Amino acid sequence: MERRKINVKARSLRSDLEHFVAAWNTPLKEAVKSMDIIILLRNTHPLYRGDFASKFRLAKLISDNEAREFARIL
Repeated sequence: MERRKINVKARSLRSDLEHFVAAWNTPLKEAVKSMDIIILLRNTHPLYRGDFASKFRLAKLISDNEAREFARIL
């Protein structure tokens, strides 16, 4: 029986972002589970958007173009 592989880093990164959004924007607490990564990034505190966007870009979960909205990508 083949075991299913889970990308642990990507899962924990998404979970961190969900917790971060819910902490800063409490009315969205129930909705964060169903939000797209880009929507979550748009609802993150502005000081932390660039850091999260860079991490998601490095994990290949968002494209360079999508990351440019939140961080300066050279």
